[in-house]
Amino acid sequence: MSYLNISIPPIECFVRSNFLQARPDQFESTDIYLPCVVFGLSSISGNPPLFHFLMEDGGIWWRMPIHAFCKFPCPQDDLHQLVLWNSFSSYVSVTTFDFLKNKTIHYVDRSQRPREGRYIFTLDWSHEDASTPNVGFSENPGQHKCGHVIELTNGNYAIQPNNRIKLFEPSFCTKWKKDIIDRKINAKVWNVEDKPRWMLSDNEDYNYEIEEKE
Repeated sequence: MSYLNISIPPIECFVRSNFLQARPDQFESTDIYLPCVVFGLSSISGNPPLFHFLMEDGGIWWRMPIHAFCKFPCPQDDLHQLVLWNSFSSYVSVTTFDFLKNKTIHYVDRSQRPREGRYIFTLDWSHEDASTPNVGFSENPGQHKCGHVIELTNGNYAIQPNNRIKLFEPSFCTKWKKDIIDRKINAKVWNVEDKPRWMLSDNEDYNYEIEEKE
């Protein structure tokens, strides 16, 4: 699991000029969209995932929020409607699940508006440095969330956790418009090494079929 920075599948898109201008008069309008390639991100606790990108002039830019980008020119959306949680730690992984690739995702934003988009990849977090105190929630099962990165049909990008989305898979999700069961957050820490009954034998056979020790 990478610390702080990690590569992502490259995203060819646009960056909004109002996130880049050192001077307000640099462009005649702030409604300018500049081609870029997003290639990585930083994960910092207390901040949303922040993205790195390359521009056509060769300039590399660092740590921009996801509402700085759009697939095509479109109105800028509120970051709070696109991202639900800040990064859970500085240890982050990026996974593109083949089964989910390009599938349609629906979610409801904070203002209860339905959103639709296409799955790109998934972010997940842990606490990997055993030499430092674990003061976050990245490994707390009742608090931890992953983040699915979504290309929305309105041109913006979003990051949403499992409990906020529905994904449409046409060959399997035949009950897609229904809620089969009310979702429950798993708050249990599972452990298969907590029963003395399943101790290994005290020899080279390494059998589990032994009597429980006192």
